Amino acid sequence: MQKQSSFGQNGGKLYLVPTPIGNLEDITIRAKKILQAADYIACEDTRTSGVMLKAIGVHNKLLSFHKYNSEARAPELVKMMQAGAVIAEISDAGMPVISDPGFILVQACIQAQIPVVPLPGPSAFATAVIASGFDAQPMTYYGFLPRKASEQAAFFEKMNSFEGTSIFYEAPHRLRKTIGNMAKAFAPDRQICLARELTKVHEEFLRGSMSEMVAHFQTNEPRGEYVVLVSPAPKQEKAISWDDLVSQIDQLVAAGQSKKDAIKAVAKQAGISKNQLYDRYHEGQA
Repeated sequence: MQKQSSFGQNGGKLYLVPTPIGNLEDITIRAKKILQAADYIACEDTRTSGVMLKAIGVHNKLLSFHKYNSEARAPELVKMMQAGAVIAEISDAGMPVISDPGFILVQACIQAQIPVVPLPGPSAFATAVIASGFDAQPMTYYGFLPRKASEQAAFFEKMNSFEGTSIFYEAPHRLRKTIGNMAKAFAPDRQICLARELTKVHEEFLRGSMSEMVAHFQTNEPRGEYVVLVSPAPKQEKAISWDDLVSQIDQLVAAGQSKKDAIKAVAKQAGISKNQLYDRYHEGQA
């Protein structure tokens, strides 16, 4: 077991710093302070992050850290932190580690016993779900789906039966095709919410049924980055097995309960009428 304190330690450490997903005013005071003080900032795209950092008045040495170089770069960054460097890791937008290779660096730091300090902040899927109108407990975030229809089908099969909100990201040039694939897996009346351009001036939410979404994108071109949310699956009524309920009553009676108390207890647990269960039980005894 490893016990690690995030604060009160001098020397090298890794800060996980969220950045705005659109509106630059969403940067926090603490995030800006840490980005200004860090020795290095590891980011997915130095050009994209450079523009954002300059806009908020942060000027530090940027280090490229993306999915194509993360395996080789992580040990290098660990060595720098072991030598005392403070590194802040950021994503192109939103929370580090979520849909970016930050977890590789976090794992390397944990193994090397380097403190990892996470900051709270913007996240596109969390921002979308609270305005979707769907229950957020439970929910599953899938990130970006596979591009092949056959591979997407497996994800949609899970979503179709999941009694919670399902969330994933999709690019505008793939959205229409993905909606078409979804229509093959979901009932026409299944509720969908599409959130696009979150926190920006063109922020928009589309809410409606699966069939309405298909019809909408037949005549409207998708624009902007989308968060796609699928409503929870309708709860399935479990078929009552009278034989099982009678068996449960017999077990309670064998354990010493009266038939009346046993029937009452089993009926309550099953959510059915005790009188109905009483009749069924005695029919089986006749």
